[in-house]
Amino acid sequence: MDKIETIPLYDGCETKVKYSYPDNLPVDKLVIYVNGSGQSTYDNKRKNPNGGFFNYHDFFRNEFVSDNIAYCSYNTRGVEMGDSEPLFASINEDEYKKYKPLNTVRDIESIIRYLTDLPEFQNAKIILLGWSEGTIIAPLVAFRRISKVDALLLAGYCNENMKDVLIWQLSGNASDINLRKLFDKNNKGYISKEDFETADEKVKTLFRGLPFETFDRNSDGRLDVSDFASLQKPYLDEVLNAISRNDDEWLKNNFGAPLILTSGWFNEHFSLEPTKNILPQLDLPIYIFQGTDDANCSVQYAYDIKETFEKVGKTNLCVNIFDNHDHDLNFMEWLLNGTIPAGIKCIFDTVDAI
Repeated sequence: MDKIETIPLYDGCETKVKYSYPDNLPVDKLVIYVNGSGQSTYDNKRKNPNGGFFNYHDFFRNEFVSDNIAYCSYNTRGVEMGDSEPLFASINEDEYKKYKPLNTVRDIESIIRYLTDLPEFQNAKIILLGWSEGTIIAPLVAFRRISKVDALLLAGYCNENMKDVLIWQLSGNASDINLRKLFDKNNKGYISKEDFETADEKVKTLFRGLPFETFDRNSDGRLDVSDFASLQKPYLDEVLNAISRNDDEWLKNNFGAPLILTSGWFNEHFSLEPTKNILPQLDLPIYIFQGTDDANCSVQYAYDIKETFEKVGKTNLCVNIFDNHDHDLNFMEWLLNGTIPAGIKCIFDTVDAI
């Protein structure tokens, strides 16, 4: 059973949620997906590389419901379903300016309150599945203890403040991870000149036809994170400067397209306590799912929070790390091959066991 409802948020704004549940009631578990950054919808419709289109949330919705578990997704504040590729989302700019992390926390609380008032979910365990930015938002919802939350599942985990995450990404790390997967033939940890020159021509277009020496900034015969950091430093400075001067037009035109993130979103994130300070204050079950090839959030974040919990003697955290998995836990394998990747399967197995 699928239902789409327009619900009130805490400040009088509205959003749409889509919730699905099995026919055999009552439901004992409800998973609420907590969105990553940018304009998301309750379907997250996308173009399929193999032709046609797909809804991202249908993959999770169908799997959970087949296991007698309810699932809910929602529109980001200020966002509606749209007709245009690639995100199929339209923005009400005035409302979208209110899309900031603390508003999102309260929006999730409003969604939980609405759903738990429904007879279908009154006795259900509430499980927040946060992905990317959602791994910052979901712990804050639990930390405020205003809404019922029984467990946190955090995929593509942000341990640090968003400013530190952004600096990590734009200091060569994201480029290094993504490019080595394409060029580093022997998993050496860097790209050699031979790797560079013998790569497939389609792959080489990523370097715009320029010679190896253009990118080997320290002339050591290899391309690694230090070279990419040097190349990206001017852009990183531009991004941080645009955020500090509240230049939303520059960000819209020069950062993250097709995602749109405002200076208000960034600046409020920059003011928050990092998640590494929030999680140790929680006593509910917490599960992290992280790929070693995550170019958005370092796999080291998962190792770091695991070490923190061990040092303080807390046992309510389970960290799952998956080799050769990306930020989406290799979701594209599921889309293209019909095979659920190990990281995503672990999410389903974990919810089953809660």
